[in-house]
Amino acid sequence: MIQLTTSGVRIAKDDEWAAQQQEFAQRHSVMLEGFIGESILCHIPRMLEQGEFDLRGDFNRAGREFARELTMRKSETLPQMLFYLLNQPRLREAIAELTGCEKTIRTFVGRCFKHLPGGGHFNSWHGDVVKDERLYALSINLSREPFEGGNLQIRSRSTREVFRTVGVDRFGDACLFRIDKSLEHRTLPLRGTAPRCRYAGWFRAQGSLSEILLRNASFLPGRDPAVRREDPA
Repeated sequence: MIQLTTSGVRIAKDDEWAAQQQEFAQRHSVMLEGFIGESILCHIPRMLEQGEFDLRGDFNRAGREFARELTMRKSETLPQMLFYLLNQPRLREAIAELTGCEKTIRTFVGRCFKHLPGGGHFNSWHGDVVKDERLYALSINLSREPFEGGNLQIRSRSTREVFRTVGVDRFGDACLFRIDKSLEHRTLPLRGTAPRCRYAGWFRAQGSLSEILLRNASFLPGRDPAVRREDPA
């Protein structure tokens, strides 16, 4: 078990840990139940309610939009807090051990976003393989209220076999999955009336925290872009 708390990273290397290592090796993904501890979770609904969001679209090299969402500005408290929590050295080491990573995980970068039912938000099949050496993706459920649909799916790019469909995950649960040219993922359409809120990003083999803070103007108030282009495989 891996859990983030206000006192640091809690890691329990028991029989479940070995089972998760095996599951990741076989299915390129694993569920991390209770990844965000209650001492942190209790503050998240208020931060989500108070934060400002901008419409964001992601486009591939051909100019096709493959995702659209409302992204919280990185100058807000919630994404900054999760950015620092997910860049703790002990967490990066635990993720490397869990996944059998042969490279050094140097940084985590991510964003807080939401999909609204009927809001025209979507996330179609894509791979996230870009030049900044993304190794693993992490998607954390920040929705306290259960939502309908919006399931994360991971599949083989060549055979289209779906390795995992994330069903009803709980508030604070996370899905960790491999980023590779042979894999791709998407989110199924959202139904019902409840929004889907997540914090998602990538553990990378590139960069340093100081470089991210210096180069990413989005950490400065008033500098968040409304639309940002990605460059997936």
